[in-house]
Amino acid sequence: MPQQRRILEHLKVVPLTLLLTLLLWMYADAHLTAIENDLPFQISVVVPPSDANDIVRIVSPANGEFHVNIQGPRDQVQQIRDQADGRAIFTRDDRNNLAYVVRRLRTLAIGSKNYISSVRVLNDLPYFRQRHVRVISATPARIQLAVDQMVSISRPISFTALPHVAASITPAVAQIQLPKSVLTSIGGEDQVRVVAQPLSDLTTLPPRTRQTVQAQLVVRYPGVVSAQVTAAPATVLVSFTVPSEPAHKLKLGIVPVWIRGPSWLVNRYNISLRPETVPVTVAGPRIALQRLGRKMLVGDLAPVRQRVVAFLNITPSVTTTDGWVAHHIRYALPAGVTLVKGPRTILCKISYRPSAVPASAPATSPSATISAGR
Repeated sequence: MPQQRRILEHLKVVPLTLLLTLLLWMYADAHLTAIENDLPFQISVVVPPSDANDIVRIVSPANGEFHVNIQGPRDQVQQIRDQADGRAIFTRDDRNNLAYVVRRLRTLAIGSKNYISSVRVLNDLPYFRQRHVRVISATPARIQLAVDQMVSISRPISFTALPHVAASITPAVAQIQLPKSVLTSIGGEDQVRVVAQPLSDLTTLPPRTRQTVQAQLVVRYPGVVSAQVTAAPATVLVSFTVPSEPAHKLKLGIVPVWIRGPSWLVNRYNISLRPETVPVTVAGPRIALQRLGRKMLVGDLAPVRQRVVAFLNITPSVTTTDGWVAHHIRYALPAGVTLVKGPRTILCKISYRPSAVPASAPATSPSATISAGR
């Protein structure tokens, strides 16, 4: 009997032993070290609030895109692999945690080639540190940063929507913030023009009456348009006497809608538009509208700034949709031409791509990203 009692007591602890063994195995498996290679990642750089007057951008690699090899806990490494392969979505926190904060800005030279080890930069990102994952190597091995300074200039505001019409603009002067390198490359502040573009249809105003309308500010200058160029205030009031001869109108039946956004983001989604072209009506001087009509007939062969284009902006906050959802669109317009009528929203259906398109492939059509929006 004593021997049988001991056997029964041993049998009672067997299930508990098996359960503990299973839990220990699961814990150990989750924390086993794993390695994944050639994962595509895109990072950004930011400066601390104390250095708000300085800006840093990535010169190389283009768009901050790396291919990295990582090592760390198996579950975390697998999650990172799923995100890199497009099987899991990057959240807003994930994207923010892929931003490198340049804490020693004063050690970088303005206008010089500043090179930093890519592994050092990547391992400093909260995205990897919070997961206890280490970047072993990266391609390219070095990241090149360019440091610039933000400067402020004052520029008078002009009103060109009604040619040869005197207007009173309040305020009359705008403060423009822009990188110093941009100001230098375009030849100084005299190359910067600020135009007040009406937010309403001027052709409906009674002739020979005094009117005050709200207008948004558009900054124009030679070269490539930079998103870091801003105007303050964003809108102004324009007062003028409506001329006897109103502005002429032009109906455009086929205005293309382009998708605009970073290639790394657009390439993660299948984006369908309904419709892909929209009808709009614009107004302006007869000569300007005749010129616009000829450019619209040429299509993609004409420069973007000489045509009317609608665009839907894709940002990191974009989410997939269960069906067709309305999204806001904006318009790019030639100088002197204003929008009279056109849809402000378009139906859009967004789904996640099973596998990401290579970064070298175009985001949509060859003209999917335009240089400026108004």
